[in-house]
Amino acid sequence: MPSDTPILAAMSPAGKVRRGRWLGYLLLMQAFHAYPLSDLAHRHYGAAAVTFTVLAQIAVGALWIRAYWLAQATTRPFREIAWWLAGVVAVGVCLALVLGGQYKGLLIYVSIACAVCVPIRWAVPAIAAVTALGALAEFRNPQYLGPAPASDRLNEIVTGLSMDFFLGLMLWFHRRVMTLVIELRQAREELARLAVTEERLRIARDLHDLLGHSLSVISLKGQLAGRLMEPGSPAAREVADIEQVTRQALSEVREAVTGYRRRSFAEELDSARHRLAAAGIEVTARVEAERLPADVDALLGWILREGTTNLLRHSRASSAGIVLRRKENRLSLEIRDDGRGPAESGPGNGLAGLAERLAAVGGRLEAGPAADRGFRLAASLPLPATVAREEIA
Repeated sequence: MPSDTPILAAMSPAGKVRRGRWLGYLLLMQAFHAYPLSDLAHRHYGAAAVTFTVLAQIAVGALWIRAYWLAQATTRPFREIAWWLAGVVAVGVCLALVLGGQYKGLLIYVSIACAVCVPIRWAVPAIAAVTALGALAEFRNPQYLGPAPASDRLNEIVTGLSMDFFLGLMLWFHRRVMTLVIELRQAREELARLAVTEERLRIARDLHDLLGHSLSVISLKGQLAGRLMEPGSPAAREVADIEQVTRQALSEVREAVTGYRRRSFAEELDSARHRLAAAGIEVTARVEAERLPADVDALLGWILREGTTNLLRHSRASSAGIVLRRKENRLSLEIRDDGRGPAESGPGNGLAGLAERLAAVGGRLEAGPAADRGFRLAASLPLPATVAREEIA
């Protein structure tokens, strides 16, 4: 997630409760530090060594809390968490390898930190690496513990390694589940947004079909009635007023319908990304043109919607690229995928309609197999002369 906005609603009372629970959980996890401290009490270290060890142990706990918090309670990118994670790994592994004994338990913190902080595809290998370090720490166990039966020693090694690996793996599974829950919530929000959009389009269609048709009939009847009346009579003037008001109402209805149906290029691009991602198609988009006129922006949005629809229906692609460029006073929009393109020969009704729309404004449409692989849809159209003059001025 690129944003730094916290997932938790920190300003609301419920958010404060969640934050308190998070901190309480993280602080409770520090109770395991009691085992290394009890181990330290049985060692004959000087005051300086004990102080340094306790401070290092406190540093591990503080770094671990910070890394866990940034990874799970905020949306910070990994590059901002990596330094805190590196501190946990460096100090925790050093204490485990150098001191051994109960300090090998600090590798559990390292394993959990890797499970929740490392990019998810590298988390399991990182947990396995920590487990390998745990095996190394087992063979560096200090001699002050004295000899132990082989069965007890083997049981201790297996238990330690199991804790390092399976606790980290458990947190990794928890992280995966939380990721799926977040994606599910985002999908539900997107479905709700699409449902609202469809409802707006339905209302626009009904307004155009029903009210627009009725107003057109009233206007036509007014014209006929005016022709049957004596020109200049009061009744003829009233009928002419009715016809004028009807035409004005019809124009306003059409403007309202256009407002409902028109969506900007940015909105269409956002919708296209979500629709293609939901279909398992990886999308890369690059926009090199800004502050476009409303009519041009709406036309580009229409082209993108039609191109995305064709891509979803016919391409069977795994990746797609969308590029909007501006060169001098001309815009070009290209939609390219790595699929097989439409199966039918010749352009469909949608592409034919797009070609007609572009031709009406002096543009052109190209659609066909790409040079290397897949299908390519490219539209080019000029910017209005008024835009160029305003930018020059």
